[in-house]
Amino acid sequence: MTLVTESLLSELRALLGPAQVICAGDALETLSKDFYWYSPVLRRQLEDKRAEAIIRPATVEETRQAVAACCRARVPVVPRGAGTGNYGQCIPLYGGVVIDLSRLDRILSLDDGVARVEPGVRLGAIETAARAIGWELRCMPSTWVKCTVGGFLCGGSGGIGSITWGGTNSPGNVKAVTLLTCEESPRLIRLEEQDCLRALHTYGTTGLMVEVELRLAPKVDYEQLIFSGGNWDRLLDWTDAAARHGTWRKRLVTQFEWPIPSFFKPLRKYLPANEHSTFLLLDRAQADEAAASAVAAGLAVVFRQPLPDPPKPPFITDYTWNHTTLWAIKSDPAYTYLQSGFGQNFREQFAELRRRFPGEILFHLEWTAGNAKMLRGHAAALNPDAVVVGGIPLVCFRSEERLREILQCCADIGVFIANPHTCFLEEGGRHPNIADKRALKDEVDPAGLLNPGKMKTYAHNPFGAPANA
Repeated sequence: MTLVTESLLSELRALLGPAQVICAGDALETLSKDFYWYSPVLRRQLEDKRAEAIIRPATVEETRQAVAACCRARVPVVPRGAGTGNYGQCIPLYGGVVIDLSRLDRILSLDDGVARVEPGVRLGAIETAARAIGWELRCMPSTWVKCTVGGFLCGGSGGIGSITWGGTNSPGNVKAVTLLTCEESPRLIRLEEQDCLRALHTYGTTGLMVEVELRLAPKVDYEQLIFSGGNWDRLLDWTDAAARHGTWRKRLVTQFEWPIPSFFKPLRKYLPANEHSTFLLLDRAQADEAAASAVAAGLAVVFRQPLPDPPKPPFITDYTWNHTTLWAIKSDPAYTYLQSGFGQNFREQFAELRRRFPGEILFHLEWTAGNAKMLRGHAAALNPDAVVVGGIPLVCFRSEERLREILQCCADIGVFIANPHTCFLEEGGRHPNIADKRALKDEVDPAGLLNPGKMKTYAHNPFGAPANA
């Protein structure tokens, strides 16, 4: 069914310029998709989905007028950032118009530890500008060089820095968001502090972000360290203790089971064969202490390099969080992944998963802060029990049925899974405030045009049942 008429296209071209309205070719295909193919399930479900048109406004006013035109034509509107997400969140289920917001890329101000920016600015640009004046991002994904701030807040949840500051939902990290409503006369709505949570991680179903205010952290000069050991449990004990060390100023604590390190081709010369690895991003002033602690525990320090300022490669963060999955898929396309939250009994949970699925799961762990407390301008996990062991374990994909067995086993033994094999918001993670998110959608999207079908529990979908084979 064709929803985008020639009349609407003519209106959009007159508004934005012909070059900023894309209706065919490789660009249409590319800008209709994200990294959904990390999941073989989503690859099957979403491969044939694409927009009828991509539009690329450059200002909030152009965005407002384009949204108004789409609303008058009753055409689906799906916002997009850089497309570095993995859940098909920017892939339209019913055609319509994808609004690429990457040209709204201004840093409006960096004052008093707050970055006020447009949604299309890349997190790498914010990080570089902030560090130049003594600040840094609190939380960013491994795709921080390319990822846009709007895309991260609408589709992401945590990443580098989460060991200290938690994720995007942690109190205080997002100061404010300004949304453009999807109406024939679009309005601007500003949400502040806790009220922002209604608009975070909603796949663009609750308004188009046109301005964001992020709280920053005081800049730390970091050392990049990699530790290696042949005994998984010994390395795990040390890594877990490092994550819970209350005075070490950390930005990253990651552990990989062998053979995951073998997938990191640029780092292979540093990573001993058949040994597990831990990656640590730590205050440079504390790096000697951490290295000595690791050696005393029987581990080897195999890589150590300051993080340049301004940042420039190599970044060990390029191998962590969901970048790990990308390196694995490059090595063997049969790999996919899960997003997991383990309990305080995580060692027993690991053992049970290994027993049930021998050779099918490779552990990639990421430590994050739970209820972190603030201390002298820094967040510190003062209570070791507040540190959460999570991760993005790799799975050797055999079939969708087998994948469901793994998911059920995780549920049975108390492992939380934010399922990356669904494009539906509620099935992909925890949403204790989903009723508030539905209420916000009611307010900003009365015709149900914003990314229809992705908020599965939202009653009003004018385009029918979600397209899910």
